[in-house]
Amino acid sequence: MAKPGRNEPCPCGSGNKYKKCCLSKDEAAQAPPDRGDADPSASAERFKSALAAIAAGAGADESDDDALMDASNVVVDLVRAGKLDEAEAAARALLADYPEVPDGWDRLGMVHEARGENDLAADCYRRVLDFLREHPDYTDDGEMERLYTGLIAKLDPPAAPAT
Repeated sequence: MAKPGRNEPCPCGSGNKYKKCCLSKDEAAQAPPDRGDADPSASAERFKSALAAIAAGAGADESDDDALMDASNVVVDLVRAGKLDEAEAAARALLADYPEVPDGWDRLGMVHEARGENDLAADCYRRVLDFLREHPDYTDDGEMERLYTGLIAKLDPPAAPAT
């Protein structure tokens, strides 16, 4: 099956564009697990460029979508490079600049998860889940809701009942 274009409908059936839905998760799944060979300064430069694009950006047009995707992907790169303080700053910038999408909470959850702060990561993923439930038109198939529900259960399992 051919990979959809960035601006085509997402094959998951959400009704969103592929770039706004599953593209980043598909790219993350295809990336090699060890990114130690990645140039950290390149990620830092991409982060600075993405922040500059955010600062210069206007409304929710295509260039703003691209700036959001670039900034979101930079957080992933920084997490993989082990630059967690920079990744946290970038995730918090996403939260501040794009409160209308769950990307910042998702990326901040990734940072906390990489640090082993499972309770904080689960809280971030709960925010994503809350967003998805408040915006049922964001995704239609429930796949994202199942993903985050599973992450939360793994990171912050319910307490065993008292005997």
